[in-house]
Amino acid sequence: MRILFLHKWLVMGGIERVLINYLTLLHNEPSLKIDLLIDFDTKDNVFEKDIPNNINLLYLFDKEYTEKKAELYSVRKKNVINYLKYKIFNKKEKNIRKNKITSLLNKYDLIVNFSNHFDPYISFSKINRPIVRWQHSAIQIEHGNKQLFYLRKYDKVISICSDMKKQLLSLEGFKDDQFSVIYNPIDTQQIIQLSHSKIPIKDSNYLIQVARLDKVKRHNDLIDIYSELVKRGIKNNLYIIGDGPEFFNLQEQIKRLNLESRCFLLGEIENPYPYMKNALLFLHTSEKEGLPTVLLESLILNVPVVSKDCPTGPREILGDGRCGALIPLHDNKLFIEETLNLLENMDKIEELKKNIHMQLEKFSELTIKEKLFEIFNELVRGEK
Repeated sequence: MRILFLHKWLVMGGIERVLINYLTLLHNEPSLKIDLLIDFDTKDNVFEKDIPNNINLLYLFDKEYTEKKAELYSVRKKNVINYLKYKIFNKKEKNIRKNKITSLLNKYDLIVNFSNHFDPYISFSKINRPIVRWQHSAIQIEHGNKQLFYLRKYDKVISICSDMKKQLLSLEGFKDDQFSVIYNPIDTQQIIQLSHSKIPIKDSNYLIQVARLDKVKRHNDLIDIYSELVKRGIKNNLYIIGDGPEFFNLQEQIKRLNLESRCFLLGEIENPYPYMKNALLFLHTSEKEGLPTVLLESLILNVPVVSKDCPTGPREILGDGRCGALIPLHDNKLFIEETLNLLENMDKIEELKKNIHMQLEKFSELTIKEKLFEIFNELVRGEK
């Protein structure tokens, strides 16, 4: 079976890490021949080195084209001519992308579109192969009309948790057999192995958070919560791993609250697992998720979680609160109380740890792989 995976890029991100996990899970299967197609050949594709050797990486646009685009982008604001050149270049690029994708897809037995980036460029009427689409997050209904338009065209939509499937089924125009739930695969042994690396932190019993520094992750809430916890007398430091557009705003917030000696922004770290393994609790304040892989990784490393109960993900991962505390969205006061309660009662943390192993069984790679093969084979045979 020849399979083509489509994704925008291989930058440092949660979805990209999940994609690499899937490719690693499937690459040794003798019945499969897998290619991965991404947009641009650029040094920003940090996960490129993690692609298994027998998976062929294809680019829609080679390095020379990518460098030309970057050059036009860098001077686009200098004058009107440069701006128009860049706009024309981009318009041509859209047509090139659509034509290249259309000519390529019918060469495979199955197409897996791993995110929404390529939705507008797939000419469904010209492709006579089954196409699968991964849906990694809940749809914001007020912004989702275009996304729903495309989703209805796919032979199968994979949602990464049950709550997400329920949300999609509640929308007009979808049938139950169009959806399947498959949890994100986690390479448990690799995570445990990587967690043994040494880290420069001599601290112990600290709190941790790992996520891209975007507004949706609500790190500003986390820092406010931590400030109140410090006022209530906790001695645990807070380490935040990740980079993103909110970095400097959060840095200013930490200074404003006089937390420079207690709350640390560590930036992007390729291997966060030893930092996570040595933490006492993982704190998560995101207001929107799909299936937050980082919570699963925290449980694998036997670190309980305190998380906002945002739509899709945390409740399913934490087993309705058996492996961590679930806090209603926007209730920072309760987040403070629950975290403080755990920090002051270590026996409660140990009780949460006892539930972790059983909860992780449904996220095992073997279970996920079997379900994935079943779906792929049904689609290729035309059974849907």
